[in-house]
Amino acid sequence: MEKICIPPHVSTTFFKDSAVILDARTNIYHALNNTAADFWKSLMQKGSFESALNEVLELYDYSSDLIREDIEELVRSLIHAGLLKTVQSEP
Repeated sequence: MEKICIPPHVSTTFFKDSAVILDARTNIYHALNNTAADFWKSLMQKGSFESALNEVLELYDYSSDLIREDIEELVRSLIHAGLLKTVQSEP
């Protein structure tokens, strides 16, 4: 997975078992379920896809392959929506 980061135009509100992220450019909200919200919170704290994914894998007792596939699909959709952006690695 490419390096990713949360752009400055995206804000987050966390609830008990979910989160809502807002694209301030479009004023469109996106809801995250509990697993996605846990990943998002970890990504905000750790700043790394792999670190955030590993934290989610520790939280949930499901197939690690299934969780990885779901999180990778989430990341692709959030990149497409402009809520995450890829970061160029330094040479």
